[in-house]
Amino acid sequence: MSPNGTQRVLILGGGYAGLYTALGLQRHRGETPVQITVVDQSPYMTYQPLLPEVAGGHVAPRDVTVPLHRTLKKSRVIRGTLDSVSLAGRSAVVRSLDGSILELDFDHVVFALGAVTRTFPTPGLKDMGVGFKTMEEAVFARENVLECVAKAAATMDPALRKKLLTFVFVGAGYTGVEAISELRDACMKAADSFPSLNRSDVHWILVEALDRVAPEVGPDLSMWTLGELGRHDIDVRLETTVTSCVDGHIQLSSGDAFDAATLIWTAGVRPSPTLENTDAPLGPRGHVIADTRLRVTRDDGGVIAGAWAVGDNAQVPDLTASKQPAYYTPNAQNALRQAAVAARNILHDIRGEGLEEYRHASLGTIASYGVGDGAALILGVKLKRLPAWLVHRTYHGLVVPTVNRKFRVFAGWIIDALSLREVTSLAALRHPRRAFTSAFPAEKSKK
Repeated sequence: MSPNGTQRVLILGGGYAGLYTALGLQRHRGETPVQITVVDQSPYMTYQPLLPEVAGGHVAPRDVTVPLHRTLKKSRVIRGTLDSVSLAGRSAVVRSLDGSILELDFDHVVFALGAVTRTFPTPGLKDMGVGFKTMEEAVFARENVLECVAKAAATMDPALRKKLLTFVFVGAGYTGVEAISELRDACMKAADSFPSLNRSDVHWILVEALDRVAPEVGPDLSMWTLGELGRHDIDVRLETTVTSCVDGHIQLSSGDAFDAATLIWTAGVRPSPTLENTDAPLGPRGHVIADTRLRVTRDDGGVIAGAWAVGDNAQVPDLTASKQPAYYTPNAQNALRQAAVAARNILHDIRGEGLEEYRHASLGTIASYGVGDGAALILGVKLKRLPAWLVHRTYHGLVVPTVNRKFRVFAGWIIDALSLREVTSLAALRHPRRAFTSAFPAEKSKK
């Protein structure tokens, strides 16, 4: 407790769950004074459901980010990484951007560290692959695809052209399907702008270890989605894995092999490895173990006072499921709602009141497969193509945090609909000093 008697709440992570936990606490500071501190390495929260639209060029990258300092004006926001947490000692050690060490004491701590891309020790993957979980990765994927198309149009080497125009996605959950659909559309628009290229030159390959795509939308829509991918000339390889991708030479478990210049990895997520730097009890898959009231619990079921877990890094029992034991899936629906309950429960706990249970029956799943196309399963109702796409845009346009971002997203969609799609590569942004350094005269060699 701070010297003035105010309870100190430390929120680890500024993603969806962390941001909304802090906002929930801020709204009630007048009733129950709390001192809120949020720690995250990034200066903004990323609205991940719209990353495929960033890659497709429909939404500006900044419009899916929410600046933490501006949004959490009544909280202290620290940019840094978590070195350690001691629940027993009620303290955390954080390394700030300048390398200095901060020791933060707390009365309540919220684990909202989210998840990272799940990877495997596939030869060549670390050197060649890129994920699709951050705004930076979505922007890179777009610029890389457009740059590959431009280079392919310029080369006279047929083998190099084929490699540049072969794009591989690994992971066919709805995120992977959404992302490949958007990038494929942008790629084809770009190819159309070069007389030397034909759409038939472009190859998009989706590799999935399971026997289906987009399982989140249910069996019927999953099968329909598979047909839609085929209709868009996306080569889907089910029950297949990538065994090697050294130097861009892709080898599949089926025995097939080919060269590609791009590999985008969307094969699932895992809880943040930063949790290993804490003494929080972790489940078999690395999640923080929590009860139905979002309190961190020990293996024996005992509650650790003042410790809470929400979002993708939390293993929270789902009491609404027909089969038990069951746990909530890591998605934006649960992160948002768990954060609101966690904020109220922290305040209830401070005031000595009873705590709420977290119960949420899923509203369904929506996925966009490019402009005018998509699939949705909402409260048992199945939607396809334009109706599903409209629901997807309406929902996410309304749910993206802050009024400012909602306005910018909808405005961007209107401008996008009324203008030609922009497919110019800005890959040169990766080397901003190249033009400046090339302006210096070349040094003459000394004889």
